[in-house]
Amino acid sequence: MGDGRTYESVCGLRAVTSVDGMTADVYPFEPASLGRVATRIVNEVRGINRVVYDITTKPPGTIEWE
Repeated sequence: MGDGRTYESVCGLRAVTSVDGMTADVYPFEPASLGRVATRIVNEVRGINRVVYDITTKPPGTIEWE
């Protein structure tokens, strides 16, 4: 990638906690941990140049990201 622009794919991360599957809360990752994970994914997975973290609770979102 370097200084050039790339048009690759996005990797979406979604981590939740739930006791009943009907509701779910966002898992409270430390920001530094998310940063390390994102850096590794971008550097080590060919075709990924962006990582996003979904913080939507259920409801309104679903546990699966469709």
